[in-house]
Amino acid sequence: MLASPYSGDHLAQAIVGDYFGQLPGELIDRPIARRVPEVRRALAAHQALVTKLRFEKYAAGTPAARAENQPYWVSSCDYPGMSRWLAVKQLVEELYFEGFGVLGCRLDTEGLVYDWITIPRNLWSIDHETQAITIDKAVPAEFRMRAVVVPLGSSGILTDGIDSIRQARKIEIARQARLDSPPAATELHVNDSSYDGMELDETRALIQNYKEGRKNSSISVTPSYIDVIERGISGSLDLFEEAKNSVRIDLAMHAGVPLNFVGASKEGGGSGNVQYQNVNGETSELWMFGSSEYAVAIAAALSADVVVGEGAEVRADASAFVVPAPLSIDPEAGDSATSTEVSE
Repeated sequence: MLASPYSGDHLAQAIVGDYFGQLPGELIDRPIARRVPEVRRALAAHQALVTKLRFEKYAAGTPAARAENQPYWVSSCDYPGMSRWLAVKQLVEELYFEGFGVLGCRLDTEGLVYDWITIPRNLWSIDHETQAITIDKAVPAEFRMRAVVVPLGSSGILTDGIDSIRQARKIEIARQARLDSPPAATELHVNDSSYDGMELDETRALIQNYKEGRKNSSISVTPSYIDVIERGISGSLDLFEEAKNSVRIDLAMHAGVPLNFVGASKEGGGSGNVQYQNVNGETSELWMFGSSEYAVAIAAALSADVVVGEGAEVRADASAFVVPAPLSIDPEAGDSATSTEVSE
């Protein structure tokens, strides 16, 4: 269960109302939210960037004093089927959806964190009186020795962006209903009272005769009492595309990704399409306004005294990204723009 945090109950859930009072409602949880391509793609982007970082221990307040002896958890994880990469990936997901995550920690002989894993939301609970975190006994005892909370500082997309997710699902459900039952491209208007007395088989025969004429020669002959109206299907789904673009803009803002990353374009004119000069520019914006928030939150939580001890902090090397300014929490850390680090 630890290796698959996508099942179980979730902290934030909501009900989608009927679309125009006709379409069925649905429960919005993580599996449903993942059906929205923009939500899934934004999460994958943040996970791809943050999992490439190496969180390491440094002496607090010094820009270059990397600890000679790094904790075991920096590069390894003992939990069966788990790796440090996967544990960080799962942690980013918890932060993305819920706004916080919980680490189940195994301690060393000095009482500091030796190893940690991400605990899925359905395997921990909060004592409402003491506010203490209790990890479910389904998690091995060695990883229940200490619970470390990783707050993002926001409520997560299942809360902050729930309205946009609802709208995206409504649009997709309505669009699918339209595709399943498209409007008639051709209408035969019978201007004769005899039509009112026709049986179903007779009306079907009338339609079939018209179809056969068009099929055989692209030309059909109709009685004088029948008017043919060719409506076509061009533009029938334009409103859905406009609505999808509007929702994509909102989802991009909530998810912290560039607009074009989720296929959105600025509204109001053809010249408003979002363009970027190169991939580095896109990656830099994605990192600056989105993924760096997750990296800072993780580094700050791992910098706690109960994790790495007093006088130490955890930083993440972000030098692989094109970031125009340092992202260190400590303004006196002296980080350079070419080798950006985050710390508590």
